[in-house]
Amino acid sequence: MVRFSRGCLFQAACWFLYGRLIATLLCAFLISSVCLVAEARETHFAPDVLVLVLSGIGPFDQVAINYTSEIPKTEALKDIEALVRETSWLVRDTRVTVARASTPGAKPTTSLLFRTPPLASSRDGTLPLEPFISVLRRFPRIEVSYLVYSPFEFRGLKELENKWVKIVLKLGSNSYSYRVTVKNRDFKRLALPLIQPKPMREAAVGNSRQAKLAIVLGLASASALIAYLVAARLYYRRARVQRGRP
Repeated sequence: MVRFSRGCLFQAACWFLYGRLIATLLCAFLISSVCLVAEARETHFAPDVLVLVLSGIGPFDQVAINYTSEIPKTEALKDIEALVRETSWLVRDTRVTVARASTPGAKPTTSLLFRTPPLASSRDGTLPLEPFISVLRRFPRIEVSYLVYSPFEFRGLKELENKWVKIVLKLGSNSYSYRVTVKNRDFKRLALPLIQPKPMREAAVGNSRQAKLAIVLGLASASALIAYLVAARLYYRRARVQRGRP
């Protein structure tokens, strides 16, 4: 029968405790990683009104405001009048069309079409967004999509969220689709930046998550280290006593 000394058993117990704490540390790290991945999942976005801007082909941009249901022609014309008041854009060739649904059970839709001088600024790399949001704020979900076929280096707004709206940009090869969720339409003016501001909110959120993760990891590491040092000190103290040292 194999016998182990108390010192060996005590040392084994210390290493076992240390291993358990390291395992706890790894579990905390994995759980935190899974939570961060889950937060990054996107949800489906179905706009109530879709604005399409075809830019870079000819001297004028082609703009279409497509409503997902049929609205009166007068209401659509009021939108274009409000848009001109908001921007002073030179608008021409305005017309309102109604597309009858070919699919049984589908509802007809209304489209407002017009032409205007180029909206995409090749000099600044920006795309106007706020005028469309201000005029169409009665719709909870707005999508504004630019298709730019002229030389264009995008440097515009990418994302923003405040108590009024939430804006997310989806990028393609030459397409820029803003998905806007109107959280509260009672604003007077959004004052949206044309160029993406410094990501203070994103950095703050990222730093907050990193700080929480660092605290968890730090506490686990500190606990493991303290437990190991205490166990080691007790072990060497017991060894000295057994050898007759003070």
